[in-house]
Amino acid sequence: MQLRSKQLISLAAVAGAAAIFACAAATGDSDKGGAKAKTPAAAAVAPLAPTTTVAVIGGKTITLVDLDAQAAGALVRVRQEEYDARKQALDGMINDELMAKEAAAKGKSKEDLIKAEVTDKVADPAQPEVDAFYDQNKARFGAQTKEQLAPQISAMLKNQKMMDAQRAYLKTLRDKYGVKTMLEPPRIQVDVDDDPMKGPAKAPVTIVEFSDYQCPYCSRAEATVQEVLKKYGDKVRFVYRDYPLSFHQNSNIAAQASECAKEQGKFWEMHDEMFANQSKLAQADLVEAAGTLKMDKDKFKACLDGGKYKDEVQKDFDDGQKYGVTGTPTFFIDGIPMVGARDVSSFADIIDSELERKK
Repeated sequence: MQLRSKQLISLAAVAGAAAIFACAAATGDSDKGGAKAKTPAAAAVAPLAPTTTVAVIGGKTITLVDLDAQAAGALVRVRQEEYDARKQALDGMINDELMAKEAAAKGKSKEDLIKAEVTDKVADPAQPEVDAFYDQNKARFGAQTKEQLAPQISAMLKNQKMMDAQRAYLKTLRDKYGVKTMLEPPRIQVDVDDDPMKGPAKAPVTIVEFSDYQCPYCSRAEATVQEVLKKYGDKVRFVYRDYPLSFHQNSNIAAQASECAKEQGKFWEMHDEMFANQSKLAQADLVEAAGTLKMDKDKFKACLDGGKYKDEVQKDFDDGQKYGVTGTPTFFIDGIPMVGARDVSSFADIIDSELERKK
């Protein structure tokens, strides 16, 4: 029984289809379950002018602009949470109305409609799909064999197909009934700095990731990022920025190592090497990795020993805090925050919306 639990946890971690996986400090759980009565909506408060005085200490005045600058990170998170709550509720309301309209038009119940248009059209994954998933992720499964994991992999893949099919079907209904949403997500002006990037500089959509080389969820997100870049090609620019968390002993020196590798034109090679070998991020390991990647080891070691890029890494971290980053990986898609190791569909929802908005 213990083995099966570990199998399911391992698969859920690899798939990451519905949950958010991120390296972050615990924040507590505000919802302990159980039925809840509807809470009356709070009365809207008139916005204050930026120059409004919020405090006076002797002869010194603190304005709303001063206050917001000090609380910038926290305010970003609050505004995002507010938007997420509204977006989730709005999507539910729209989907319910669409299903009701289409069910009435076809003379079916909503349950029968979903069965006919989604459930019955999703086939079980073929064996090659199961094999491919196992082969791509077997390093994370340890001693567990393909035969042991096949039923869980098959169920997970089918569930993902079901989610994709339902999402696609609801999109056709939105197009059919001319749905327009005016709820705009909060956007943050995120600087790409001089950090490494993939894709055209003038791509219509820019993704900026704040990440930590020692964070297991950041490593997990790497495969998804590559899928996204392959899916969208020159429509997306991807920028990598450092956010080494203090409780990861080697994350800061690893971030510096990536900059030293960049100096020798080997940033992405070192980036991939470190995520693939997260247990080998001590300074001596990084120097050996540089040699394996055909870098000048002496030059690399001198760069690392001298802390040449310590300030550069700190600047990335400080910028991340300013943008409200508290955990890794955190992505900003055209300034829209998305936290955790998500699936491709989570990226696609935002990217497709951005591409459509820019037509």
